[in-house]
Amino acid sequence: MLPCDDNARRRYCTVQNSPLTWVSVHGILRCAMGNEVKGKKTRGRKPADTSPGAVQPQAEPQTPSLQAVRRSLRLALALAGVGLVLLCSVAGAYAFTPYSTLDQRPRVVALLQTATYTPTSTYTPTVTLTPTSTLTPSATPIPTDTPIPTPTFTPSPTPTPTPLPTPDSRDREFYIPILMYHYISVPPEDADVYRKDLSVSPQSFREQMQWLKDSGYTTISLYDLIYALNIGWPPLPNRPIIITFDDGYVDNYENAFPVLRELGFTGSFFILTDVTDRAQPGYMTWDMLKEMHAAGMDIEVHGREHIDYSGRDYDWLVYHLLGPLQTIEANLGERPRFLAYTSGRYDELVIQVAQEFEYWGGLTTINGSLQTKAAPFEMPRIRIRGDWPLSTFTTVVANS
Repeated sequence: MLPCDDNARRRYCTVQNSPLTWVSVHGILRCAMGNEVKGKKTRGRKPADTSPGAVQPQAEPQTPSLQAVRRSLRLALALAGVGLVLLCSVAGAYAFTPYSTLDQRPRVVALLQTATYTPTSTYTPTVTLTPTSTLTPSATPIPTDTPIPTPTFTPSPTPTPTPLPTPDSRDREFYIPILMYHYISVPPEDADVYRKDLSVSPQSFREQMQWLKDSGYTTISLYDLIYALNIGWPPLPNRPIIITFDDGYVDNYENAFPVLRELGFTGSFFILTDVTDRAQPGYMTWDMLKEMHAAGMDIEVHGREHIDYSGRDYDWLVYHLLGPLQTIEANLGERPRFLAYTSGRYDELVIQVAQEFEYWGGLTTINGSLQTKAAPFEMPRIRIRGDWPLSTFTTVVANS
């Protein structure tokens, strides 16, 4: 409570038993200033001597400047006190307002317990959105990875035939008939003499193969022959024979391959790779050749097209000898090692280029059955003609 003596200021200072909020700021200031003035008038004075004859002391004049300074200081202190009170009142009221529309706790409580206001974790119930893991069924499109069966290219059993063995110092030669077939079908009625000569009917072919089987012949591969000539291994059967087919006609797959497989025989098929690549009618396809190769048949080089090799320059021979070799290897996964000269024509340059590209041997159309270590690129064969009866076939083969 502020002491108030003047009746004029009493209405501003009646603050007894009243809350601070009802005190008029103006009244406070006036009370403070009034008390100050009153105090100044009585402070430090002796009580007036009222006895008769007493000399009354003269009032000391106040320095106006000092009074003004003191008044200003007290006014500033009063204003600061009032401001502090108002600030505390506003801060107190703000501290007890709701923290947010979602959180109705007083602000002061919410700030002291902010750690517990992780109820935003109640937002984590959106974690129920993790059932988007059901999106993993989109993994079912991974069956589009089934194109991985393209590793059907891995059937590149690049374990190619064991490298050509280094020839030893011994000379070797064997009488082994290499039979040469072309068409295994009945020629059309308007066929020319060449087509008729090169065509063996399916019936005649079956009879010939059956006779070989019954007579104790065993088919071997050209690879077996080269190994036997160079190092004497593997040991050859008693009656070895090699069966070859030139040009890659589709009837080889339709009429010859089933008979060979049925009788347990193998054969070597010399194809024209450009003709096969363009799927020319009348010739075997790559799918047919893959099936035959998987069944143990050898697929070898006849050329790109049916063109004479002799009299060509080096670059031409590189194109026509290297290309087919690479094409067969790319499609079947195994590098071919043998070449059958188209129309039987060749020269020394043909043999030289074939050796450079690691061919192991070349087959001619020269009639005979003597195979020698000295001439692996000039292997003779026996042409099987279309008009031969079985008796002629058996005589030629038996005497070869």
